[in-house]
Amino acid sequence: MVKKSVQLVICLLSLLTVELCSAANVDEACTGNTDCTVANSECSSGTCKCVGTTHYKSSATVCTPRGAFGGVCVTSIGDSTCLHSLKCTSNTCQCTTPTSEFFDTTDNTCKAKGGFGGVCVTSIGDSTCLYSLKCTSNTCQCTTPANQFFDTSDNTCKAKITLEATCTTGPTDQCLDVNAECKADTNNANKCLCKTTHYKDSNDACVDKIALEATCTPGITDQCLDASAECKADTDSTNKCLCKSTHYKHTNGICVGKSGFEGVCVTTIGDSSCLYSLKCISDTCQCTTPASEFFDSTDNTCKAKIALEATCTPGSTDQCKDTSAECKTDTDTANKCLCKTTHYKDSNDACAAKGGFGGVCVTATGDSTCLYSLKCTTDTCQCATPVSQFFDSTAKTCKPKIALNMECTIETDKPCADPMAVCTQHGSGPNKCMCNSDSYPSSDKCVARKLHNINCMENGHVNECVENAECKKVNNEFKCQCKNGAEENGKCNGVTVITPNFLLTIVCLIVTIVYKIQK
Repeated sequence: MVKKSVQLVICLLSLLTVELCSAANVDEACTGNTDCTVANSECSSGTCKCVGTTHYKSSATVCTPRGAFGGVCVTSIGDSTCLHSLKCTSNTCQCTTPTSEFFDTTDNTCKAKGGFGGVCVTSIGDSTCLYSLKCTSNTCQCTTPANQFFDTSDNTCKAKITLEATCTTGPTDQCLDVNAECKADTNNANKCLCKTTHYKDSNDACVDKIALEATCTPGITDQCLDASAECKADTDSTNKCLCKSTHYKHTNGICVGKSGFEGVCVTTIGDSSCLYSLKCISDTCQCTTPASEFFDSTDNTCKAKIALEATCTPGSTDQCKDTSAECKTDTDTANKCLCKTTHYKDSNDACAAKGGFGGVCVTATGDSTCLYSLKCTTDTCQCATPVSQFFDSTAKTCKPKIALNMECTIETDKPCADPMAVCTQHGSGPNKCMCNSDSYPSSDKCVARKLHNINCMENGHVNECVENAECKKVNNEFKCQCKNGAEENGKCNGVTVITPNFLLTIVCLIVTIVYKIQK
């Protein structure tokens, strides 16, 4: 009996020894989770480890819970002592940049805090906003949005600014009146002023501007929606926003500026589209009778046009009755309607056009009927000495005619002194006075080319004889002789040029005829 009891004890001790030998701490070998005896540890790949998603190893026998946002951690161990990828900073689990990030508990992530007007999380609170802003309806706002604005210059909320008080351009919604904005006033100072679509009423509030022809209140400026309208009495003595006296109501319903003299108007609207009581004729602002009236800009009235040589006032155009006259100083320094410099007063007391070079003039009236100081000779405008002068059409003046072989300008002015010379280009050089094709130079003058049978000089000028003629010795005299084929009619016209192909054809024809005769 004793022996059996000893064997039972030995057996129980053996079982206890096996159980104790299979227990394992953190980082010790294991075959299953039951082997790991440390609380919140598990067997991973044959080794006991703290449950990684929720705990970390403090010692071989302790697995410590990771810290949540704002919870405790161990900086010396590192960020693994925090949950949700939080950073362990000063033994506290935080977001990477605590001043600009918040921890969103809905998905356990760090997110950027919202700036003014930015997104935030109302359920978490104001900590999801920057700059001490309040999270209202998931939007970062000032504490009292109705009377505060966010100043971006220092990122603070400030009291909104009253109408006409000084403001700073940049921050939006800083004016207390919702229909005001920060802009420069007439003194170029930045103030909260009504928007262009509003005006300041008697209650110091910005209200909608008044439409054209709608009732308004006299005395308040800038109340009309159309900038070119003003509050004034209508024909029925009712105060309305009406176009200013310098404007008219266009068919498109806006005020359009009236036009001055010769400006564009609208015939279908009428004379009201013109200033100064002008008439709208063919869509142009005119005097009532344009042919006999002119517009005097000194007093903006239409007056009767002024007769030739009658007194006028410099400045106003088209005031002279004669269209070729203008208001200018007379010889006695009096301002009168006188013919323009391009015209003269004719026998009919009208301004007639002066003649240019070669143009018609009136000898009886004199040189004043010609332009450019030309002389009126036998009713034609000429240079003073036509034999020795030519008219330069570029300079509009008479100049001395140009000698042979001297530079000239253009042939149309006939600038060459020799009557048989023309102004033409000499090779690739400048234009020069050269003999024409019917003459040749001899002793500084042009000589006519010689006709058939007229004496010539042996070895004379190549152009001494007329074209198709040459200088040959005839009966001991050198005479111009027509070349073969030219008509001996003096000018040696009609030279027949025989081409090689034509000559060959003739020879073949002759050979053919001779051959047939011999047969």
